[in-house]
Amino acid sequence: MKTVKVKEGLPISEILKKYPELISPYLVSQNPPKIDLKNKDALAVYNKLVAREILGVELCLHPKALVPSIMSRLAFVKLTVKPYETVLDVGTGATAICAIIAAKILGAKVYATEMVEEYYLNAHTNIVQNSLQDRIQLVKSSGQIIEGIIPEDLNFDAIISTPPYLPSKAKPLDKKFGGSAEELLGGGKTGADFSLKLVKQGAPHLKRGGRIGLIIPMKKETVAECITCTMKEEKLNVENIRLITGNRERRIIIGMKK
Repeated sequence: MKTVKVKEGLPISEILKKYPELISPYLVSQNPPKIDLKNKDALAVYNKLVAREILGVELCLHPKALVPSIMSRLAFVKLTVKPYETVLDVGTGATAICAIIAAKILGAKVYATEMVEEYYLNAHTNIVQNSLQDRIQLVKSSGQIIEGIIPEDLNFDAIISTPPYLPSKAKPLDKKFGGSAEELLGGGKTGADFSLKLVKQGAPHLKRGGRIGLIIPMKKETVAECITCTMKEEKLNVENIRLITGNRERRIIIGMKK
């Protein structure tokens, strides 16, 4: 398995110099300057500033949604999407960050789906305030994955997602995991049901050489095995990539149509 290491983003010292009023309340150490990234508010402020400084993107974060790691999402999209491709981002989330990266950084034409109404509205705000409404078409998924919301004759160079990966019985969500059920519960005994449906429904929509790319926590080995097996069943060539961002590890699974 190939390993890709990514820098966390911006040093806290650099952010402190430029945005002292925003980051100072979250400092847990002055020398060296350090913030508690387990604190959701601190994490939100940090990642908003990373998005601004690294990507030139202004993000509105939804208070109920998970806070995305900007640098890991950037690496994920760049490993899965090539410049100027046509992309489907399934479950774009409240930030629409992967869709925004694909459109702004790689010049892609993106179809981005979201089922949670308040996340859809927040994603729309982010798309508009970054002037990407001509490159990103936001679609309400209404609980569907691909079938029923994407025209049968519409094909893609890349289909990407940060899918939910927890089993249906995983509780309590709010206290232990944060985020909403839609972001976290992948369904079934292993948590892989959402991803497997995405692969099966997405494979017929791939152009030749097209890719399905999913990113999940590295420790979710059973979910990864299920995804890999299903991709192979759909005649896709599979590559697993270990992505290391700071102290966090994720797995990117890419299935390519022959």
